[in-house]
Amino acid sequence: MNAIKHGVGPLLAVFLGLSFSARAERRRVPLREALQLAARQGPDVVAARAQAAIAAASVRRAWTAWQPDLSANGTFDHTSAPASIPAGAIGNPAPITIVGENSTYATFQISQPLLTPQGLFAPGVAYAGAEAAERGADESREQVLLGVARAYLGLEGVEGLLDAARELEKVALRREQDARAQIAAGTAVEIALLRAQTETAQARAQIAGLQGQKASLLPLLEALVGEAVEPLPAGTAQDLGAPSEESTQPWEEAFSVKSAVASALAAQRQLRLSNFLWMPTVAGVAKENYNSNGGFANKNWTYDLILNVSVPLYDHGVRYAQQHEDDARLAQAQAQLASTRARARSNWIGARANLTAAQAVLEQSRSQAALAARTQSQVEASARAGVATSLDLSDADQKRFAAASAAAQAGTDLEVRKAEVAAAEGRLYKLAAQ
Repeated sequence: MNAIKHGVGPLLAVFLGLSFSARAERRRVPLREALQLAARQGPDVVAARAQAAIAAASVRRAWTAWQPDLSANGTFDHTSAPASIPAGAIGNPAPITIVGENSTYATFQISQPLLTPQGLFAPGVAYAGAEAAERGADESREQVLLGVARAYLGLEGVEGLLDAARELEKVALRREQDARAQIAAGTAVEIALLRAQTETAQARAQIAGLQGQKASLLPLLEALVGEAVEPLPAGTAQDLGAPSEESTQPWEEAFSVKSAVASALAAQRQLRLSNFLWMPTVAGVAKENYNSNGGFANKNWTYDLILNVSVPLYDHGVRYAQQHEDDARLAQAQAQLASTRARARSNWIGARANLTAAQAVLEQSRSQAALAARTQSQVEASARAGVATSLDLSDADQKRFAAASAAAQAGTDLEVRKAEVAAAEGRLYKLAAQ
């Protein structure tokens, strides 16, 4: 047993030394600041924002249906068969060049749409689609922030468990000293010392395991936040707000629901565009032409003003197929909205129920921890009076450690449940931004 004790000690010291050296490089921040950092620079949030920006660019594309089209063309032509009318052939005083051996042509054209169904209805579709993408990015950000809260509060919970394990180690070491003193006085046998040494080894093993959990959670928090940070010391107040009442339907504020609403609106507007594709397309065209051959008009520069009217009569049935497809997409979007709304409501009810249960568990855990502490004190007093054995002391120590660990874990679970309720109500980012 002494070999175990002396073997674990140096390894644990090295492990803790590495943990502390890595810890010195991290910045301690409160939960609110960690959420703000993740919302501003978290890699997952940045990626979601970039995806939403792609959808936002479709709005500008939709408005291009009203913008003019400008084009300029130039041609140089060398032909082996020039054509001209000699002077006097048809009463013309000078020869008329129809096609010169070397000819130059140029055209400058501007086309301005005056009426188009895409121009009337496509921007509305694009705006709704961009809104859906924006709310989808907000939902991704909310889930990232929830992950940050879980990792942050998980680290706080590990710190609480570490405190309980270190307290157990101190008690076990004190039991070792008492056992040695009693053995020296001839009032105890070696089994008491062996039991105390076993408890010391168990406490150190638990400390090492908890340190491993902490070492695994810190990189996760760093990946979500985008910076090397760690929580403030345990016990720092974290205000995540109170849950809303069910009568206010707080799940409607979830970004997943808002995204589904915008998607349904985009599908509805797309169907309306399909229903109006029968409308004519009207465009005004102005052309400026240059021809190095003057021809009969004897003009090198001419212009044309054109009004184009295009009426779609039948396009191989593509318009009707598109209309049926958009009708099905609208039904799909409405079904997805109903499903998303139902899931959001279910998530909120579940999060609220878990929060209530976590509050009850925390109260009971604290009561049990207080009771276990009182029991340990009474058993120690009985042991000093000679009416309790080392086995009674060991049992009391283990129960106090278990109760203290359960209370620390219950406190962490309660804070995590508060974060889950805030995320279900779509206000986790608002809390961080305050």
